[in-house]
Amino acid sequence: MPLSRRMVLAGAVAIPAHALLACPAAAQPGLGLAERRAIAAYQEAVFSGLLAKIRAAAGTDVEMDVGWDRIAQPGQAAQYAGPGYWTDIYSTPLIRALTAIGADTMGRDALKAKLRRIAVAYNPDTAPASNYPNGLRFADGTLTINWHPNSNASDVADRAEALQKVLEAGL
Repeated sequence: MPLSRRMVLAGAVAIPAHALLACPAAAQPGLGLAERRAIAAYQEAVFSGLLAKIRAAAGTDVEMDVGWDRIAQPGQAAQYAGPGYWTDIYSTPLIRALTAIGADTMGRDALKAKLRRIAVAYNPDTAPASNYPNGLRFADGTLTINWHPNSNASDVADRAEALQKVLEAGL
């Protein structure tokens, strides 16, 4: 199904993915206009390409549910587009892990059969600063990622390893 027709959950309401990419939720608590504009710019300029890479690595049109209002931090809008904020925290490790898992037919088939959705959010009370497996859960076809959105950006390999292990254990 093309990206423009996919439905992505944003809060409790399903909206077309293209609308999510073009315009984040209008009144996100604690986020001002600068943050909402930076989210929209990141979604359009960076995330749309990363989403294509994630889906290619997964070998399927896996649903992505990004809690933009949770991973966006007030006062950090200028940092969102930099690789060390969201890209190297969530997307790059995810692409690496999915690519490693899908390196053979068995892995590709397992991903297609069992990975249905990837949910990215940030809960400051439970997100680990560096013990990445503690921020992951894979159950009922959904991989949930709960990591700090802007910490230890250089830990891409550690995040990818944690993702790969959690996914492989559930596949």
